[in-house]
Amino acid sequence: MPADAEGFVRYAQVIVRFRDRHAVEVLRVGFFQYRALPDGSLDRQHFDEIMAVAPEAAFGWLGGSKARPGVIEAEDKFAKRRLEHLSQWKPTNAELVKLRELVNRKAGRKIM
Repeated sequence: MPADAEGFVRYAQVIVRFRDRHAVEVLRVGFFQYRALPDGSLDRQHFDEIMAVAPEAAFGWLGGSKARPGVIEAEDKFAKRRLEHLSQWKPTNAELVKLRELVNRKAGRKIM
């Protein structure tokens, strides 16, 4: 896939609930990005960076070490923020409007 000027391929993930093979409810919407090489393939170095941060963001709070007095343990929060920065993007209002139109048209009713 062709990347944008910043070198990213960005996409929206829409998870919906179906009833009798018809979309009835949007359960979750996510906006993700991956860096791509000029030939359109996945930038493995960037992907590996995301994968390295993911465990600490998800399970960093389990760390067994005790913080020094007066020090707040926040490594997992910083890792979570870094993971979001690496792998997610924020759509513009115009992009949200377009996504809403597409989802509702595909569903044949207003679900988003």
